[in-house]
Amino acid sequence: MSTLAVAPPLFGPLDGEPTLDDELVGAWEGLAARRTAPCPVCHGDMEPDYSAAGPPIGGRCAACGTTLR
Repeated sequence: MSTLAVAPPLFGPLDGEPTLDDELVGAWEGLAARRTAPCPVCHGDMEPDYSAAGPPIGGRCAACGTTLR
């Protein structure tokens, strides 16, 4: 009788680490609330960017320059 090893899910969390989806959702939630959010790339401070009128349209990281739109 042989046993098969079970591979971890391809797109799921690995050993409790957040997924890319978790990182992006966290950043968008912070930016939408008009707060500084952790950058999904370097975990620096991402500040909300605003359009001419209305809510934030994304954000930009002060440390690495990553932009979310």
